[in-house]
Amino acid sequence: MPYRFLLIIALSIFWLLLSGYWTNPLILGLGVASVALSTWIAMRIEKKYAFKDKGISILMRQHTFWPWLLIEIVKSNIAVLKCIWMPKTYPISPIIRQLKMKPKSNIARTLYANSITLTPGTVSIEVRDEDILVYALLEDAMKDLEGGEMGRRVHKLEGGN
Repeated sequence: MPYRFLLIIALSIFWLLLSGYWTNPLILGLGVASVALSTWIAMRIEKKYAFKDKGISILMRQHTFWPWLLIEIVKSNIAVLKCIWMPKTYPISPIIRQLKMKPKSNIARTLYANSITLTPGTVSIEVRDEDILVYALLEDAMKDLEGGEMGRRVHKLEGGN
């Protein structure tokens, strides 16, 4: 139950900050409906594909994951930008590889695949059992993924070591 309450509070604050509408009753009502629908969907997903634990421990692990992912996204943006602006100095080297996944639960695998796709220059093509097929614009990006840091961090989120 505290998980649902925290989710409602976080979504409400996020919606208010992004929308910027604090006085229009219609827009606020639609915001409430949006938060309610999002919470309902999240609870249905959580029921079927739950992480091992909930509450403060998972929030603390997320506290370290999201800033790390944001930094990785910025670094990848810079690398792709270099390829666009200076193609002779930084040529692309597209590559497709099958990687082993550390995350075990469906929700963690989805988070892992989405995290790869969020990072510019990489796309998750297919998730199968314990493997994920990944396209990378740069060989360095693939080497980073093969290093396994992202997989380890997502695995940690689901309660793994």
